[in-house]
Amino acid sequence: MIFFGGLALVVFGAGGYLFVSKAGTPVVSPKASEESATPTIIPKTLTWDDPAGFTISYPEGLILNKHDEDTANYAHVEFTAPGKPGGIVVWVKDIPTGVTDTGSWIKKDASLSAGSALDTVIGGQPGQKILLATVPKKEIIGSVYDDALFYVEITLDAGNYWQGVADSMLQSFTFKPINTQANPPNNTGNSDTSSGVDEEEVLQ
Repeated sequence: MIFFGGLALVVFGAGGYLFVSKAGTPVVSPKASEESATPTIIPKTLTWDDPAGFTISYPEGLILNKHDEDTANYAHVEFTAPGKPGGIVVWVKDIPTGVTDTGSWIKKDASLSAGSALDTVIGGQPGQKILLATVPKKEIIGSVYDDALFYVEITLDAGNYWQGVADSMLQSFTFKPINTQANPPNNTGNSDTSSGVDEEEVLQ
């Protein structure tokens, strides 16, 4: 009897061990394994290097118009997308008389002072973000740098497409010394200096 009792304990103990081991083993579905192996593709970006004193990266597929016909400004670079209302324009202009910083710029421009202004940073420089309740809505991010007024004008769309694109582009915005000889106002307009940098990456 003692022998059979001990044998029963051994059998039940082994069964319990197998049950616990099986219950504690994680089950990986084939679908989850396949999804984890799928690489994440980062869209290609191109870099626009403007002699007016800035560089900015933008998604491949956007249409860039550097408005050579505009001879009144250092830069007038417009980004649009097929089938997407709205867009982004980067402006570089002479500083208006009486303007010393973005705060005084907003006060002097009635269309900007009607909006909501917030402190921000663009290209590592202090600036202002102005939200305009126009139709369509607009967002303007500007700074005074190297004796010129720089600002990015975003015409927003209902689907927030341009908000996402602008946020990404503004992170890449950098200032550089203005080449006034290559691009003076009221003269030749912008030169095509797009570097066409291919920044596509695949992350495993």
